[in-house]
Amino acid sequence: MKKIIIVALAMVLIASVSWAAPFLICDPQAGVTHYKLTGPAWVTGTVPAQADGSIRMDVSAALVGSNALSVAACRSDAVWGELCSSTVPFTFTRPVAPATTSNIRLTP
Repeated sequence: MKKIIIVALAMVLIASVSWAAPFLICDPQAGVTHYKLTGPAWVTGTVPAQADGSIRMDVSAALVGSNALSVAACRSDAVWGELCSSTVPFTFTRPVAPATTSNIRLTP
């Protein structure tokens, strides 16, 4: 019975990974509270940092083809206000969906 539960759990975990969208991520950054992004229209302006100061942004809404972003790590300071790093360029390509299948038929 334990083996069946373990196998079922493993299958669910493997399947959940295959449903995950692509994410923009970075290494942890101490003190970072948010990230500012500039780029195509689908990009939100500000993304809150994860608990460890890294970024994790879903890019599944990216347009097909080449996409270019600029990312700056920022933190809020009580005295100096918002402090941001210089921007870092990042480009990636979203692939095109396959062509429509044609001549589908049954064969004996």
